[in-house]
Formats: sequence, structure tokens, C-alpha cells
Amino acid sequence: MPSTSALQFAEAGHHTQMRAFAGEVLYTEGMPADHLYVVKEGEVDLYLLRDEKRVVVETLGVGQCFGINPHQAKGRRLHNAAARSYCELYVIDQATVATHIDGSSDLVGSLLHTLSERLSFTHELIATRVNYQPDLLIYGQLLYLLGIAEVGKAAVHSRVDHGKSPVLASPLLQDVVTQARLMFGHSDRHISGCLTKLLNLHLIRIDDEKGTGKRVHFVPKDFVSQVRKVTSQQVDNDKLSYEYISVDEFAAVVDVDRALLLRKLAGGEFADDVFTFRKAEIMRLLNDKGRRYFTERKIKRPEEFSDILDLEFADQKSVFQAVSKVDSYDLAKLVSTLDSELVKQKIVSSLSRSRREELESDLKDMRPTDPVEVQQIRNALINEVKSLMTQRA
Repeated sequence: MPSTSALQFAEAGHHTQMRAFAGEVLYTEGMPADHLYVVKEGEVDLYLLRDEKRVVVETLGVGQCFGINPHQAKGRRLHNAAARSYCELYVIDQATVATHIDGSSDLVGSLLHTLSERLSFTHELIATRVNYQPDLLIYGQLLYLLGIAEVGKAAVHSRVDHGKSPVLASPLLQDVVTQARLMFGHSDRHISGCLTKLLNLHLIRIDDEKGTGKRVHFVPKDFVSQVRKVTSQQVDNDKLSYEYISVDEFAAVVDVDRALLLRKLAGGEFADDVFTFRKAEIMRLLNDKGRRYFTERKIKRPEEFSDILDLEFADQKSVFQAVSKVDSYDLAKLVSTLDSELVKQKIVSSLSRSRREELESDLKDMRPTDPVEVQQIRNALINEVKSLMTQRA
């Protein structure tokens, strides 16, 4: 596993740990920035909501940190964060972070503030400049406007007499490039690539006219509709990959209960197809495999058990034997953190009446649990069930 200074600091300080499943939102824009997160395992997407669209501005991996902005006196979240895959994170409180930043030299502190400010500006720039229309279509619209500006709207849309050719526009190539830079923020290389695609589709012609420079020739009339016809037959995956939807929106799209989706995700059943809730990918799966793909859990064999939710596939006898070996208070800690009613009922139904009453009593007095300790209890129980079932196989 890659190691960074941030990861080494988090591991040495015995800071709180947490886990998150794919698509789970860690925080939203505007919330108090009380904690710094360090990625121990998995990936996290940082995204912004702009014009009712979710734009992923950065994806962070193991060893990287996020959540606190040194350039802000009173920290507020400047973006949203969600788990792209199953994640394990260290959580470091703001006071600890502030102490170490204040203890650094003036140069380091100033550098951190400057980099933090520049990164926030860059994220905002990315979010506001993402256009969800296909690139060829927005370039078609740009050329149409430049064509109208050159020859006039009346001339473009006037009725063409029999035997006469439609009005031709010929803006300077340099003017097209300049306007594309200003309006879209695209690089010269990207602009050249889009114009080349229009050229290869025979929608435009580029000639080098002596004395004036290169010009882009095209017929403005119906130009946008011709480009739209071409782009409608192509899926712009690069554009769609920016759009990010929440767990609730995912559940609404496929019409499946949110808790069921999370159980399937926790079991790694979407790993080959869905690494995060990308709208284009979910719609593809819905069209190709239907709603049943999202509702029916893949039945696991005992040797595939890896999470407490896999008790759903365990036989009752093995669950009974494994649960009988677990300390009552540890069992209460485990049950108090379970989201799956099915698994919870399977555990409870394996208890004798006296142990069930003891469990209910412990749950009433239950204090906040240590997530690491609970995870160890979960692992021990599922491993015991796995062992018992494998021996019987």
C-alpha cells in the first residue's frame, strides 16, 4: 500500500477511523470543516453542484487528504465529498491540524494558504466550465453565430432561389479559435481536434487564402441541425462521465430500495460494472440488464463470505453455533450497528430466550461504539460462520 506523510501521521496518532461504501456522501458544501480526512483505502470523489449538475472536480486515492482549507479562517466545506468505492478513512480533528499548521514556518504557512486558495479557484473553474452538450454541437453553435455575424441573419435564412447556392460563411480560423478559448476555456489542441472532426464529417472546409489567412467555410443555414444529427448518433462518454448522482438518485433511477443497493454494493456485486454512481453507466445497466440486476443479490458460497451482510446466505445452524461463541455485550455492539434487518433478525433468532432478553437490555444501555472494535467483532463472526459451513461442505 502506498505511504505518504499524511498517512504516516494519521497511523502514528491513533486517530479515529471510519468506513464508507461507494456513493456514500461524507459531507456537503457549506458544512463546517471540522475534520481532515486521510484516505487509508479506496477512492473519494470531490464534486460541486452547478446548474443542477454534479461535476467531479477531483478523485483522491490512498494517502491523500482533504476536507480542510487552510486559507479559510472559519472553515466551511467548499465542495462535496463522496466515496467513489469502498473506503477506509482516518479522521483528524481541526484543532490538531491547526496546531501543526501554526507550528510551521511563515513560509510554509503562506505556501499552504496560497495553494489552498488556488485549488479552490481551480475546482470552481472546472465546475462552471463543464458543458454537458457534445463538443461538436457547441462548436457547431459557435460557428453558426460567427456565420450570422459575418453574412447577416436575413441572408442566412432567406429562401434560396432555384439554381442558386446557399449563402456561405467564411470566418477567419483564428477568430474561431479565439472565441472558443474565451467561451469554453478549451486548449488550442482541443479546439483543433473538434474542428478536425467537423472537417472529416464534411461539415466544414478550411482553406488558406493568401493575404487573409486560413478561413473556415460552411453553410450557416441548418448547420446546427446537421451537427446535432451527427452527435445524436454518438454517445459522448467523456461528457457523461462528469455527471455524478447520489445514492438516493441512483435508487430512484432503477426503482430499488436504497438499503438493498447498499447491501449489494457492500458485497462487491457491482464491482465489475459500477465503481461509483455515474449516471451514464447506471442507465446502460438498466437498459442492458433490467431492474432485476439491481434487486437480486448474487448468492455467495461460504468461501466467498467477507462481510457480516453475507450472513444472509448462511444456514441457521452455522449462525447459531457461531453466535453462541460471541460475548453478549459484543453481540449487542454488533447488532446496534447493523443496517440490514434481515441479518439482524437472523442473528437474534439464533439466540435463546434468556440471551435475547440480555441483548435487548444491553441495547437499551448501549453507548457509542468504537467502529474498529465493531469491525473486529464482525470479522470474527463471519469467519467463524464461514469456517463452520466450509467444514460441512
